[in-house]
Amino acid sequence: MSRQLWFLAAGGLVVVGMSFLGCLVSSSASGSVAYLPLVAKWSAYSFFVAGHAYGVPDTQELGLHPPFRGWFPEINANDRRLGVLTGDIVIRGTPANWDEVDLDLAELDASVRFAVGNHDMTDRALFVSRYGPTYYSFQHQRDLFIVLDSELDSCNITGDQWTFLQDTLSETDALNVFVFVHKLIWVAEGTPYYVLYDYLNSPVGYDFRSNFWTEVEPLFHALDAEVYVIAGDVGVPWAMSLFYDHYDNMHLIASGMGGATEENYLVFEVGPAQVDIRVQTLDGQPLERERLDAYNLDYYRDGVGE
Repeated sequence: MSRQLWFLAAGGLVVVGMSFLGCLVSSSASGSVAYLPLVAKWSAYSFFVAGHAYGVPDTQELGLHPPFRGWFPEINANDRRLGVLTGDIVIRGTPANWDEVDLDLAELDASVRFAVGNHDMTDRALFVSRYGPTYYSFQHQRDLFIVLDSELDSCNITGDQWTFLQDTLSETDALNVFVFVHKLIWVAEGTPYYVLYDYLNSPVGYDFRSNFWTEVEPLFHALDAEVYVIAGDVGVPWAMSLFYDHYDNMHLIASGMGGATEENYLVFEVGPAQVDIRVQTLDGQPLERERLDAYNLDYYRDGVGE
């Protein structure tokens, strides 16, 4: 039985068992202690992802993109307790810029993690002194979250970061693996994804012969888990604001903001049987193509609908 089906069946057994044990709570204090941790372990949850969160290029405004900040009440109202910013969080890495980002994020109830972009790394030492390592992982319920640094070696995952990734994946039995990175590290010469070259915010800092397809992707592809690789180097007016592709257990996703018509952030709703991804446009309007999966390779291969 696949892990997805096993997890769903096990979840059903837990629900049945919980219904029975619930009858014992009022008469047995030990009953509540025994099963309450199970409730937390199996519960559905959601998180948001926002790319290029400083917003419009060459802006003089400090802090996060104002139209994105306008959605903070909605994020709080829907009890989203986790968020990830996928790079270019500040226009340049100065203490004043990071101070303003911290003030903005203090308005959220969510714990927000950072995947660094090239703008954030204009002062790497400053970032590390404030926020710690630029690649790391953490567990949330049955899922593994991995944050990678695309700026260390021009989109290559090498050296200590490669060792970290190998070690982390060798030890996981996660149901879902969520990977966050700034650059679209899957855009490489000799692959169908190279068509996205013209839709990036900028090709600067990319190695279009990186080791994603030769070394990194095979690690993810071999997992008995759904793998979501989410990048944030899109969203400005001359670039795309969304991308999605899916094959086997792999999901390649890009989302960002910065003045594009459909600038957006993503909401992931994670249940025991599936992961639903919702696109929240910053202007509140429906997507022109209605669904995230319509922003696929065929769409960009055809010249964005031409």
